[in-house]
Amino acid sequence: MGKHKKTGQRQRRNSDGPELSGLTAPMHTAWASVGWLAVCAAIISLPCTGSLLRADQEPQKPETPLNSTGLHAPQTARSVRTPQREVATLKGEELGIAERLMKEFPDVVDPIVLMGNVQGRHGNSTEAVRFWKRALELNPRRADVYSGMGWFAMRKGECEEAILHWRKALEIAPQMPGVHNSIARALTVLGKKEEAIEELEKDIQISPQSSLSYFLLGQEYLQRKEYDKAERNYEMAISLQPDLTNAYYGLFTVCSRLKQRARALEYLATFKKLEAEDVTKEKKLLEGRSDAVDDLAATRRNVAETYLYAERIYQALGQAQRTEELLKRAATLAPNNTACLMKLASFYRVNNRLPEALQMYKRLCEIEPENGVYHTNIGVLSAKLNRFAGAEEAFGKVITLTPESSTGYRSLAQLYLDTNRELPKARELAERAVVLEPSAVNYFVLGWACDKNGDRASAISAVKRAVQLDPGNPKYKQVYEHIQKRN
Repeated sequence: MGKHKKTGQRQRRNSDGPELSGLTAPMHTAWASVGWLAVCAAIISLPCTGSLLRADQEPQKPETPLNSTGLHAPQTARSVRTPQREVATLKGEELGIAERLMKEFPDVVDPIVLMGNVQGRHGNSTEAVRFWKRALELNPRRADVYSGMGWFAMRKGECEEAILHWRKALEIAPQMPGVHNSIARALTVLGKKEEAIEELEKDIQISPQSSLSYFLLGQEYLQRKEYDKAERNYEMAISLQPDLTNAYYGLFTVCSRLKQRARALEYLATFKKLEAEDVTKEKKLLEGRSDAVDDLAATRRNVAETYLYAERIYQALGQAQRTEELLKRAATLAPNNTACLMKLASFYRVNNRLPEALQMYKRLCEIEPENGVYHTNIGVLSAKLNRFAGAEEAFGKVITLTPESSTGYRSLAQLYLDTNRELPKARELAERAVVLEPSAVNYFVLGWACDKNGDRASAISAVKRAVQLDPGNPKYKQVYEHIQKRN
């Protein structure tokens, strides 16, 4: 799935909890108002973004769209829904999105870029480049556009032109991930090995987790017979990606040339094992599949990305109804797109549609059951909906999944404190949270827990520490002064 730059979004006030009305507020209300505000800070909304055509996305053959005038191409009741027909319909739908955006926002760059993306995915490279050039006339600082144009040039075998586009992208965004890697591959094709190595080294500085760049460096150094450097880079590649099959063959080659027979045989054995697994996986993937079905799946993903791109524009303008329509359509096309579901969950939460937001996070948990962030959000939303059993279960799951993070302990402690249950356990959980992360919010919850358990001295001490760690937080100060006066 591609990525776009995050755009500005209209700010809205969250309804995460009641505000403190003053020092005369009841003690429970004072603690709870700050406590649940702190918990809700854990709710994370990942930006749902898209991008220009990437290196791993091949342009599709052009199809004549059935409908390019609206968002949903109509289908007759008698039409035969073959994969090819559905692909054509979806491409028409996708083109309609781009055309509508260009009509509604004729002087905005993003719809023009989107139209270039769509044309590129449909195999119309000439039209794609035309729209991208038009976008650059309006905004010459679009590094993503230059990057996309670089890949189109590369596919045509125009390596030097591709490098020019990528270097232009780096002039605009020097830390843009992957661009140095792309330049290195083009330089390799041109036989400029020394320059390729320099570019790969630069890519690793920007993206130290790039197993591909380490692998390619290993390849370059192997050819130069610099075996120590080749070995280091191959080893870094497999430390980042243990199933990188060809890196093991590279290490086998290095060890063979260094006359390290035992190590060479070990790497060769691993290579053969992984190679066999790769073949088995490939066979399973191919069983029962067809090009038409694969093309349909890819098209659905692409059209979903286009809807998400369009949603970003409408969302920035505060058009809630249009935003929801686009997100829901994207989710229908790509039901396992977690970024899309996160966007929907965030949309429902911001608009105080908490049951719907909760359902989105539950769906996310079905897709990625080991993701603690989703369970945290389920816990928070369940608590806000007074579904305390569900909240308790969710926070317990967070603790199980991320035992070295303070989030689950703090959240479960807050739930018990807010519902006035399991108070001794709440203190234990809060103490554990402080041990794992001695942050202001954790000390505050610990103070709350101590206070609820009748330990006023420890409560004052903990909240005082919270104020010291976050002196700009007025609510911490308010509670601290309140409990001091009460004691």
